[in-house]
Amino acid sequence: MLEVLHILGGALFTVAACTATGTLLLRCLRLPFRRFEAGLFAFVAGSGCLSVLVALLCVAHQARRGVFLWAGTAVIAGAARAVWKCRRTPKDELPWGTYGILYVLFILIFAAFTFCYFFNAMAPEVSPDGSGYHLGNVLRIWKHHGFDWDYHSLYAYLSQGMEMLFLVAFTFGGYSAASLVHSAFLTALPLLIVCYGRRFGFPRPAVFGAILIYACPIIGMDGVAAYTDVAVATVTFAVFYITQIWDDENNYKYLILIGLLAGSAYGLKYTAFVVFPAAVAFVWWRRPADRPRSTLFMALPAAIMIAPWILRNWIWLGNPSAPFLNQWFPNPYYHAGMEDIYINGLSHYEGIKHNWEIPLQLTLRGGLVTGLFGPAFLLAPFALLSLRKRHGRRLLLAAAVLAIPAYFNTGARFLIPAAPFVALGMGLGLSDSRGVLPAIAIFHAVVSWPSVLTTYCDPWAWRVASIPIRMALRREPAAPYIQRHLGDYALKAPIEQAVASGEKIFSFAGRPEAYIDRDIVVQYESSLGNRIQDILQAPAAHPPRHRQLFRFLPVATRGVRVVNLASAENFWTVAEMRVLSRGRELARSPD
Repeated sequence: MLEVLHILGGALFTVAACTATGTLLLRCLRLPFRRFEAGLFAFVAGSGCLSVLVALLCVAHQARRGVFLWAGTAVIAGAARAVWKCRRTPKDELPWGTYGILYVLFILIFAAFTFCYFFNAMAPEVSPDGSGYHLGNVLRIWKHHGFDWDYHSLYAYLSQGMEMLFLVAFTFGGYSAASLVHSAFLTALPLLIVCYGRRFGFPRPAVFGAILIYACPIIGMDGVAAYTDVAVATVTFAVFYITQIWDDENNYKYLILIGLLAGSAYGLKYTAFVVFPAAVAFVWWRRPADRPRSTLFMALPAAIMIAPWILRNWIWLGNPSAPFLNQWFPNPYYHAGMEDIYINGLSHYEGIKHNWEIPLQLTLRGGLVTGLFGPAFLLAPFALLSLRKRHGRRLLLAAAVLAIPAYFNTGARFLIPAAPFVALGMGLGLSDSRGVLPAIAIFHAVVSWPSVLTTYCDPWAWRVASIPIRMALRREPAAPYIQRHLGDYALKAPIEQAVASGEKIFSFAGRPEAYIDRDIVVQYESSLGNRIQDILQAPAAHPPRHRQLFRFLPVATRGVRVVNLASAENFWTVAEMRVLSRGRELARSPD
């Protein structure tokens, strides 16, 4: 029970600190948001501000429990005082009765899936990337109280805005607290969609879109794991939302918030880089006479949010956009050739022979695209009917822009930021057909429920497959649960027993770094890993012999002890590495 309280406390403290930071920001800007809107925008905007502040602490190696506790408490107290002193009556909004049956459906479906998502987020983190580099980076940063400048991996070079929030939650509640923080973005997204529809006069299509998004299998699975995609979707939708408010009210202060949120989206994930130029293009289109001033109001706050990650990589690696554009910014840590191989590998569908299989994979099967959106999204072409309306045209244009990163990565989760706009477009396109929206919403919720979903999707599709209540409440030991979901967890004990703390492990593939307390050098993640791979795979190119001999430069392996454990059959395995020079074996030494 104490562990559960720590998990909940760490997550609640982080979310409260985000909301408090955003509340103080919105008070300074004096923007006339409605009360419920203000709370959601405070959380979303505050998360970006808190993330940058934590990143600065990591640069100074002051990412410590006491610093987080006292600074966070001070911000929460300051926000509470500001709210208490500045109470005001909210502006009139559409009455809830306007929604009809969809309102009741939303409450029921939202409650049911929140119950499901909460216990999945509370359970031990077992997602591939979450237990791998996301929380692996968090653990490494926590051990050093800041960024580890000696560790080199392409996943350490990416912007780590979400990892900064995970770090605060992890400090007090461990890995599950970090997952709960991401699930807070999952909860905020449908509420933002509903508020958007209420403000602009189409509440029923908005509630329909919110149901489609919240019950969506890939969005739910990503949202309860220590990932970033749902957070990106929430922030990018908030950017779109505020641009529409600015278009109606023409208040320059909204531009400051747009720039800040667009910059924080880049801090969450590189693929969100499209948000800022898209927002600037919209503002230029709507107010061509005011382009210089509007660009300045957006660019300055965006630069503040983006600068920590660009400057970190520029100073650390000599490449501000690491791990990409290495041809323009050569460096010894990651090569342009490796970058090309990595990008090409992500941009091709594995196992799909015909393009017509892709829609079925994205909606019904999910096995070859690592996740699915649900059968209701087979009706996505009906979103084109919304082109008859101004908001429909803008929604579908935003969807097209945010789907651009999916061209470079075929995983279904890279379409998550575009999904809310498609769902809203479907709602607008079908809103004139009586009874259609409630029927589709009910169908989507039923077929997306974990026990039903399992009956038709691929067995290996990434999804929420159960509701682990006992595990979430820690009434069962965590190790067997983690072992069932992460086969590599079995490597933890032998590696930590055989390899001294501080030494490195070489691996041909990524491992759950969050649980293995050793630095893992993966063959495709750095130049060092690539050199070791070349050395170890050289004998494979020659006919099998009793003893394999090959030449290499001593500098290529200086200071590296190689250990490779393979559990799969027919996988080339190193049991012992013997180094010879001129026919004589060299004694083992640090040199």
